[in-house]
Amino acid sequence: MRSEDYHNLLDNSEVYRREPYMKAFSIVDRYLECFSKYYHLGLEVGEKIKDFIPSRIVYLGIGGSAIAGDFINIITEEVPVIVHRDYMVFRSNPDDLIIAVSYSGDTAEIFPTLLKNLELNRRMIMITSDGRLRKLAEKMNFPSIILEPGIPPRYAFPHTLGALLGLIQSLGIKIETLSGSIVETGKIKENFVPETPTAKNLAKKSASKIVGMLPIVYGYGKAVPIAYRLKCQLNENSKIFSHFCEVPEAFHNDVEILNEKTVLLAPRLSNEPNEIDEVYRALSSFLRENYIELKVPAGNFLSEILSLLILVDYISLYAAILRNVDPLALYVIPKLKDNNRNYQEILKNVDERLGKI
Repeated sequence: MRSEDYHNLLDNSEVYRREPYMKAFSIVDRYLECFSKYYHLGLEVGEKIKDFIPSRIVYLGIGGSAIAGDFINIITEEVPVIVHRDYMVFRSNPDDLIIAVSYSGDTAEIFPTLLKNLELNRRMIMITSDGRLRKLAEKMNFPSIILEPGIPPRYAFPHTLGALLGLIQSLGIKIETLSGSIVETGKIKENFVPETPTAKNLAKKSASKIVGMLPIVYGYGKAVPIAYRLKCQLNENSKIFSHFCEVPEAFHNDVEILNEKTVLLAPRLSNEPNEIDEVYRALSSFLRENYIELKVPAGNFLSEILSLLILVDYISLYAAILRNVDPLALYVIPKLKDNNRNYQEILKNVDERLGKI
């Protein structure tokens, strides 16, 4: 299919009335609404611990849930955030705040650390929609935020991020003003929606360029979690293999794979140093039309992050349309979980522990 055909397909309004695309786009269209709603829920739950200022935040999660913790790390630097993605137990300190996140409530990787630290630390908050994590929160009377049910876990990212920012702010940790950021991000978002034609739509243009190619995503500094989120969304929503690396490290190894079949996507933030501008200028001159810079005209840091995250989701959904794949379904991940004996053993131990509480 030619670029012109891709553009015609993405500008055809009928496509967005078909399932599963209609549902996927409707979820992403509510991105800011869900973010704002769960931000206020986070503030409410945070009132229960507002007199406690943690020395660290220990964040337990994996996959899309863990990436939300990475963003707390870049949005605030007042309290260290340790994002723990592992089966292995992380031993917390009594003055740590533990935030456990699992959309399903049954993510096995978080439970070894969570159960071990029940004896060491009672400062815990759970973010989930259901499952064992919700039961544990109810039995132990831990503060919890219940996420919207019935959507794929990765689509609950704005809910989780909003809840986390509300929790952070309730602890007295400063973040940028939310209301102005939401309004500005909403205006930027209109540039990426299906109604905006490809000629003026960076999300559609980007998707059209990566289909049939090997997309490589680079990020620097505080843009790294955005780049990684894009890589993961291309994997799960678009069913595209995508590679991710940080710059400037990529210049010393990773760039050897760049060729006429690779397309580089680079989420950029406005506060990056001049030295990094030069890194990307060199990449642009080398790759020419196979270099895609993802920048948004935002006025503050939080608006910039939210706008880029929405852009990332739209790119992955448009790529799913062009590849004729279901952006809601997963095929391999559930099978691997079912066949992983670690999962079964861990969840069995959780059930036994829940039965004794």
